[in-house]
Amino acid sequence: MNKKNKLIICGGGIIGITIAREAALSNKFSEIKLLEKDPTLGSHSTTRNSGVIHAGFYYSPESTKAKLCSKGNKLMRDYCIKNNIKTNRCGKVVVTQNEKQEEILFELYERGKKNGCDLEILNKNKLYNYESLGITYKNFLWSPNTWSISPIELLNNLIKECKSLNIDFKTGEKIVSAGPSFIKTSKNKKYFFDYFINTCGGYSLEVAKLFGINTEYKLLPFKGLYLKSSEKIKKFKTHIYPVPDIEQPFLGIHTTITSDNYLKLGPTAIPVLSPENYKLFEGLNFKISKEIFLLQINLLAKNEFGFRDLALREIKYLVKKNILKKASELTTENLLENDYTWHSPGIRAQLFNVCTKKLENDFVLVNKDNTFHILNSISPAWSCSFINAQKIVSNLTQKIEN
Repeated sequence: MNKKNKLIICGGGIIGITIAREAALSNKFSEIKLLEKDPTLGSHSTTRNSGVIHAGFYYSPESTKAKLCSKGNKLMRDYCIKNNIKTNRCGKVVVTQNEKQEEILFELYERGKKNGCDLEILNKNKLYNYESLGITYKNFLWSPNTWSISPIELLNNLIKECKSLNIDFKTGEKIVSAGPSFIKTSKNKKYFFDYFINTCGGYSLEVAKLFGINTEYKLLPFKGLYLKSSEKIKKFKTHIYPVPDIEQPFLGIHTTITSDNYLKLGPTAIPVLSPENYKLFEGLNFKISKEIFLLQINLLAKNEFGFRDLALREIKYLVKKNILKKASELTTENLLENDYTWHSPGIRAQLFNVCTKKLENDFVLVNKDNTFHILNSISPAWSCSFINAQKIVSNLTQKIEN
């Protein structure tokens, strides 16, 4: 091993942690440090997601997401089984409401087969055998490998494993400046590296700028609100998803069974002003929030990529009964308002491409010299975390060997 191969990873979510783990397993680095600006690891998208391991059939076959998700799904499922992490192997049905959605359903099936997913298209007379509470128009899509796990349980297991691999975690340290071989943090500490990986999620663009990287992207975050059942619900056997608007990267309001048999309804896709804007004035950053606000005003005025339509559609879901009403289109079950409470929201740190005037719907990796920057860590980044870590570390070790 080359004793000069010191690796620093900035960002303590599941992307950074799985990369740190993979780097340690590669035995190519003399020292691995992972820095996180918050007091705790994985406090944002890593633990504020639905816990659904996506199968990978939504994505265009030419995309990086499509190439990674099916393999990533299996790697995550296998890791959970091996490490006795609680799984709910419920699978998922995707249902339709009209002829147009039937066409999209078959397109999703074709995408999924190209992407290596285990899928079936079945007639509605068989839906009762998979989900007796589901409603569909003519057909439905069955995805057996769309499981649920506990994001927190997975995170804790990964942290424990990483510590056993001698990975050095530094929390409460925000990167504030950078040079070709060092970073400085908010605690006035200076860390030297041979290789650096930026996995800062919603702040990855800002960190990339510290290294002199400017892109055609701007941050445009969306908040996902969920309702969660007050008690465990054993009536539902599977997740029930609608056919999505494939022109947008959001999957619509759906019913999700958690790893411990609660039912979640959501999520929304409501525009917000920062990657940590969970409540009205929470997590706002003057510089970043101002830039996002100005971008949103411009998009509202011009309705670029249908932003105005999307915002007006989603804002109504700030009212609980509207989420319940939308979810009720998927099921015969009577969803009562008093049975559900607001659950911990998550934020999708989506990027907007100022050149194409569209949302960036794929992962973005930028390599400059000895630094790697993972941008646009949107769904299914959590489901792809293990396979993505393998890819990043493989690229990095090839760079070392060359």
